[in-house]
Amino acid sequence: MKSQTRQSVWNQIINGCQSWMGSLSEGGLKQELLTLVHGNIATANRLINGEKRQHPNHTEKWYLEKVIYDLQRGR
Repeated sequence: MKSQTRQSVWNQIINGCQSWMGSLSEGGLKQELLTLVHGNIATANRLINGEKRQHPNHTEKWYLEKVIYDLQRGR
């Protein structure tokens, strides 16, 4: 029973990561962002959503690039 529960949790984690990674064109940027936030998807989403509130009407790629740029510069 425990192995089934662990497998279920593991599948949920994998599915969450795959859905977050999204399209291939943005996949590299999302992977770079995840690397910068040490794999913390919640933090990555929080940063992107903050930029969306501050700078509406941009593309998803723009938000990813902005968050990555800010993180690399210690902002």
